[in-house]
Order: sequence, then C-alpha cells, then structure tokens
Amino acid sequence: MNTEALASFVKIAELRSLSAAAKLYGLPKSSLSLRIKQLEADLNVELFERAGRNLLLTEAGQTLLAHARQILHSCDAARAAVTELSDDVAGTLRIGATGEFGTAFYAQMLIAFRRLYPNVNIELTFFSPNVLYSSESLDMLDAVISWDDDETDGETLSTATFALFASQSYLERTGRPAGPADLVHHQGIVYRTPRGLQHWRLQNGAQQESILPRSNLIANDYWTIKYFAVAGEGIAYLPHFFADIECERGHLVPLLPDWASATRRVSIRVTRPHAPSRKMAAFMDVCRRYFSPGFIFAGPRYYVEAIHDPNQPEEGTRP
Repeated sequence: MNTEALASFVKIAELRSLSAAAKLYGLPKSSLSLRIKQLEADLNVELFERAGRNLLLTEAGQTLLAHARQILHSCDAARAAVTELSDDVAGTLRIGATGEFGTAFYAQMLIAFRRLYPNVNIELTFFSPNVLYSSESLDMLDAVISWDDDETDGETLSTATFALFASQSYLERTGRPAGPADLVHHQGIVYRTPRGLQHWRLQNGAQQESILPRSNLIANDYWTIKYFAVAGEGIAYLPHFFADIECERGHLVPLLPDWASATRRVSIRVTRPHAPSRKMAAFMDVCRRYFSPGFIFAGPRYYVEAIHDPNQPEEGTRP
C-alpha cells in the first residue's frame, strides 16, 4: 500500500470531509480523491460512505484506520531512527497549536528555528483546544504548543499579560478612560472564545475587575480585533507583545497602564518524551533561546499599519 494514500485516508477520516482535509493541509482536492480511489481499488473495498456533507467510515474503513495510524507511525519512527545516524538535524517536525497568534508567535519562532536547521521540514497545524488534545491529534504530532489555561502539562515557554489598547483617533473622539469604571462609556471590540465572549480581566495589585464592554464588533480572531482597534472602532484587549509594533509606530495607544491581566502561561508539550529525537531536542533548545532575555528575532514581523485611511486628510491638505 502507498503510504501517501494511507496518510490522505487518515486526514480525511479524522475530518470527515475531503474538502476540509484539502483546505487544512493545503493539498489539492483532486489528489486526495485520487489517492482514496487508488486505495479502495487496491483493497477492493469502499472506505467511506456519505452522510449529508460528512464522509463516514465504512466497517472496512474503521478497520483500516487503526492499522493505517500504526503503519504511518512506524514509517515515521523508521525515518527518524535512520536520520539520527546522520550528523545533520533533519526529518519532519509536526507541531500542533491553538491558533490565536499564528504569524506573530508560532511562525516567527519556527522561522528562527529554520534559519538554524534548514533541513528540517515543518508541518504546523492549528486546532481548537478540544481537538488539539485528543488522542488522534497527539498521535500524529511531535509537540503541542498551547495558550489554553486549562492545560497544566508541559514546559513553560513564555508568559504574557493582556491589557487595553486603542487608536489615537478613537481617543480624540471619546476621551481617554481614567480607570476601569470609565470603560462603561466606551465601545469595546470583543474576542469570542469557544466558551463565549471574552471578559476583560484586569488587576492592579489587590484590585480586580472583570468587564464585558458594550460592543457591536465581535470576532474570534485577534488579528481582526487588532485591525478594528487600529481603524479607530474601539478599545481592544490584547497581549502586550501582540501590540508592541503598533504602539511603537503610533497606531495604538496603551490604556490604564497600571491595569493588566493575570499572567498567562504558554506551554509546549512533547508527545513522545521517552523517545526524544535529535530534531526535537534542537527545536526545544531554539524555543528556550527564543524566549530568553535579550534574544533578537531576525526575520519578518507582522503588524497592522494604518497606511491609508480615507477618513483622515492627506498630509499637506486641509481637512
């Protein structure tokens, strides 16, 4: 049996959709479909049956899925074992993560790693927290990075605090809040978590506040939240590191500097700690250095820049 066909079969079986598998893994839908047809022809069975928009495994498909995972795991183990005999750090590193800050956090860290170890292939896949820690996901990953507060396992990579930010144009229209009590008069841009709307949890010494502001802009993507804030639509609750560049360039202004969230932990969990590989050891070393004091990231960084706002007069013109 073709291992690429088996890998495609597992991807489709886990997502119950050929289209979803093609989108998530960046593979042509036609290629996935062809591999499944070849696999069914090779085994002379049907592996899926359609139920509405979902593809459900047949009895033969359920039987194959357990064996396919074992086969692919054995292939990866064999590849890793041979690679370990080489002086080079190489192979494929499969990282799973919750996707809150993909380009501003995970991508930068992985680029720092790639600059040192260009022979390592990277597969970064984002999952929701409930899927990320499922046994099926962990079986196909080398490590998991998470901002999920409920997870206590793994090594702490970094910590972060959230605070409030707004654009100068918004503050000119509404005034600057002097304390948490003033936020009732302001418009918020609210992040939707899988469990509901995110409260602004702020503390200043022993004082604590939990605020759900009035809002007509809600999104489940922090980049969108930040864009709306730069566009002057309201106050956003964001991690300090995520708003650094926008603040440096004057596109956002930090508010209530004495108030911030409790520290949130960012952790990494190695899925096979008792069988460490050379590439995993190298990755962990780079992760620790990346978050160590004084580390300077030499690579592209993403931020929201107010290049042109048609509501603002051009420089040199009268409003």
